[in-house]
Amino acid sequence: MKPLNFKVASLATMLAAALTGCSGDDGKNGQDGAPGEPGQPGTPGLIVADSAKSLDVTITGIELGEHTQVNFSVDNEQELPVVGLDKFGFLLSGLEQGQEGDAHAWKLLASEGCPASKYSGCGTLVDNKDGTYSYQFDKDVTAESAFTIADDKSLRLVVRTGGEAVGSTDVPYANLIHDFRPDGNTPSYSKNVVTEENCASCHDDLDFHGGKYTEVETCVACHADNKVGEEALFTNLAHKVHIGVISAPVGGCDNCHNESGEASDFANWKQVPTIESCSTCHADVDFETGANHVGGPREDNSACAVCHSESMIEMNHLSTYQGQTSRRENVHLTVTDAKMVAVPQAQANIDAGLDTAETGYVQLTVDIRDQDGQSMNLQLDKADFFYYSEFYINWGGHDMGMERGKILRVFTNKELYPGYVDTPIVLNYENGETTFEIGPFDLTDTFDGDLSDSYGMVSPRIWFCMDAKGENLESCKETSSVWGQGAAGFNWLHFFDDQGMLSERPRRQVVTNEKCGSCHGMTERDSDGMAQMTLNCRSCHPVTKTDSAFFGTTCASGSIDNDGDGQLDEQVMVKNLRPRGERDWTTASNAGEECLACHNANNPPTQVIRDSHTKQGDADYVEQLTMSHPDHKVWIHSMHANNRANQGGEGWVRNVEYSADLANCVKCHEGDSFDAKYLVGRKPLALDLDYMDTYDGLDADNGKDTSGNKRYAVDAKADAYVSPTAAVCLSCHGKRAPEAGEDRRQVRKEVVAHMKQNGAQFGVAEGEYTGEESCAVCHNLDNLKSVHGLN
Repeated sequence: MKPLNFKVASLATMLAAALTGCSGDDGKNGQDGAPGEPGQPGTPGLIVADSAKSLDVTITGIELGEHTQVNFSVDNEQELPVVGLDKFGFLLSGLEQGQEGDAHAWKLLASEGCPASKYSGCGTLVDNKDGTYSYQFDKDVTAESAFTIADDKSLRLVVRTGGEAVGSTDVPYANLIHDFRPDGNTPSYSKNVVTEENCASCHDDLDFHGGKYTEVETCVACHADNKVGEEALFTNLAHKVHIGVISAPVGGCDNCHNESGEASDFANWKQVPTIESCSTCHADVDFETGANHVGGPREDNSACAVCHSESMIEMNHLSTYQGQTSRRENVHLTVTDAKMVAVPQAQANIDAGLDTAETGYVQLTVDIRDQDGQSMNLQLDKADFFYYSEFYINWGGHDMGMERGKILRVFTNKELYPGYVDTPIVLNYENGETTFEIGPFDLTDTFDGDLSDSYGMVSPRIWFCMDAKGENLESCKETSSVWGQGAAGFNWLHFFDDQGMLSERPRRQVVTNEKCGSCHGMTERDSDGMAQMTLNCRSCHPVTKTDSAFFGTTCASGSIDNDGDGQLDEQVMVKNLRPRGERDWTTASNAGEECLACHNANNPPTQVIRDSHTKQGDADYVEQLTMSHPDHKVWIHSMHANNRANQGGEGWVRNVEYSADLANCVKCHEGDSFDAKYLVGRKPLALDLDYMDTYDGLDADNGKDTSGNKRYAVDAKADAYVSPTAAVCLSCHGKRAPEAGEDRRQVRKEVVAHMKQNGAQFGVAEGEYTGEESCAVCHNLDNLKSVHGLN
């Protein structure tokens, strides 16, 4: 027999019908009785959350005292109350206002969590079963000797949630930050010098101590001098792990300390100089003895701001070489026209006899302009205030046509490499504009065919000399300290075709200066709205101070013959990847796009890669070369993933510890520019598998190296090719962590096998390359977003 299961509404209907059917008087003497009192309104049932993706905490009250109590409510993302939670963390800190030059300082009053653990005790947690909770601290926060609570002082409460399930859903950790004053008024002072928004420019998220603490505001509240030792103080800790390690130039304090989100005190680094903060970077200064400190010994911070004014601190940190940021505005090397011509017009190019039916020449017109944009009416090759003025040029569309393009070096502090960097040829000078003609450029390509209807790119790189005050341009021949008194000018990326400069960019926007500059440092936007990135060229092309034979060169990429036996020694040169210590030292970059002039698919990896822990005969030789390829789309990915052949070893200076999630494509990419469809039909990457055998830099008569004891990165000859999509994907997915006994990370054979099964080719000869890889069929945009967690 089934049990009866009447619903309330059905029962009410039956009762009403029964009463209606009754007969007889229902009042005294046949009269109806007096109306009854209205009933009390019913209380609807409380609807609570049965799942939650996130938790939203609202502080409803704080009672400070011997038994401090916090009242709060918790809702899910649908604003439904969440009941049954039993995992919380509670931090309470007070901010001591700085006196006599001292910075404000957090003092930890209590750190507790529920359930109790060996790290913290749990006070009294009450779940009111309606989405509201109360917590009473076990510790008497008023008894903390390092801080006295007062009505006008700033306090910070941190409530940690997450780490448990709501229904069947696991909720991630989150921290609520609540700043307040005991008297209920808005805090009048704070110390939010950096915030989570600042950190997120490089990091995807913060998850310290097992992921429980996710906000930098939590870190500063707990890493206080009454809780941790000097090394673990937040200022010391944060500076120590970033200085000389991060990808932005050292000294660029505003890379982290910038006005973002709730960083109301972002300018403290220049407004409140203290021994404690300054010594974390200036470790060679002993303030107690006065060693390396012009002002002599200092016992406290009371006089720091007397000498170190805000403007002076900003100048010394952000305007290298006595104000380079303003100096660089003095000269603009402006490309006014650029085009490809089929035949040369300059007599020197005609006489050279290099012109063929399959070549062309780039005519480049340049005007030297002042800070007001007015022409200086000077012929570029006769202006004596340039230490170098160079133009990086290539032709051929997306993949460009030449191995390393060409460099027009009007003035240079480097050597000329025939066919790659030639003596500048002036075609014409008129009305302040100098026209150069450089070539020949090959207008045919093995894989792309005729390139005549394609487009080219050009980007300048300049350094000019000034007097010590940075007020006037000065002849570089008379300047005693070129680097100390000069300035790097702006570089601009221009595209052109056979008709002239293009008003619209022909390439999709893959990255931007803002995205790259968020980690690598930014300068201010100029009047044209161009955000200049301060990525230093020396980060990748450093001066090699470990070997005198390579000192001062940036294109040396091989070995030398030290013992004169006619055999090149193994390459042991170490290049330091870390940025230089100066901000704004380099010519500002256009998001690295100008690198395409050299960093393209035609340019094989050179001997520096070959000698950097990968050799002919290695089982993964071709794959290692692929991941170490200088092609921009491979190079950038593999470098950040620490997958190049000269990366990945313990203690290697070229290691890169990327600070965000490598799967987060949009951290660097604009929009959907990472879609694999953009790689379909692209040019394969060139390799030179027998580089050592084909190198002809040794003089056959005496066995000496005739290249000047340098192996330049311009003499490789392609003899094998790699599918482009596979190369890009392998650059991130190609390595695994080192196994016991291995001295380098190994290529993942299963990944390579999967790629080959779907048409990818590695190290095949020109005639064997089919270009039929099918990666984009399965790995379309939706799939890529799903796999990389970008949905």
